[in-house]
Amino acid sequence: MIRDLGPFTPRRAHKLDTAILAMLLNGVHDRHKGRVFVLQVGSGTGETGLPFLQRFRDDGWSGLLIEPQPVSFARLEDVHAASERVAVLNLGISDVPATLPLYSLAPEAEARSRRGLRRRASLIRDRIAPAGTPDDLLITTEVPFLRLDTVLQELGVKAAQLVAINAGGHEAQVLQSFDLAALAPSLVLVHPTQGTSSEDDCIAQLTAANLLPFRVADWLVGLAPDRLSIPLEELLTFFRKGLGAPQDDEE
Repeated sequence: MIRDLGPFTPRRAHKLDTAILAMLLNGVHDRHKGRVFVLQVGSGTGETGLPFLQRFRDDGWSGLLIEPQPVSFARLEDVHAASERVAVLNLGISDVPATLPLYSLAPEAEARSRRGLRRRASLIRDRIAPAGTPDDLLITTEVPFLRLDTVLQELGVKAAQLVAINAGGHEAQVLQSFDLAALAPSLVLVHPTQGTSSEDDCIAQLTAANLLPFRVADWLVGLAPDRLSIPLEELLTFFRKGLGAPQDDEE
């Protein structure tokens, strides 16, 4: 049950996003006593984006990380080469198994891009290539795509405490490729483009899996009722309610 806390509205709510995401990860960690399995589709290099790397290295988390872009996957594989708790796969995920063209910018085009498209890839050409980009500055890679339920069945994965999906505009199709509710996650993070029909589809699929949808920064957050531990001490400290130590003035 969600209860009304009154009319309080933060003056700069966007500045809370990073802390809220960190508290959500802490809530999953505490709820499952550190035994957290992460299923991530679109992991990139594993060094940027969602802060999972430290959790894998220091907090005992385990996971299955899936990345279709070959250059990003090579780095992801290196990052987790010494880990016995993290498995990585170089393939794409979609609702229909097929070999599909994955677009990314050539290194020289990345260097000139003002949009920060470093090592990003998408099935949608216009999402990657700025207007006027010549074909010789665009890398097209044929990548095998499978349904996620096929991958999970093959690997014997039956549950995941945290699911994260960042698929370059293909998030709705990823969600359609497996039974999200059957994995019983405590937390789901999805990265669709805001204001699109794909985002609407993702929200509908989170709701259908009995998850409560919220937005934090650029992420859709699906919360499972009663499956998170609330880090109240962190919340109170963040909002500067601590006693016995000096509190910094707000900037």
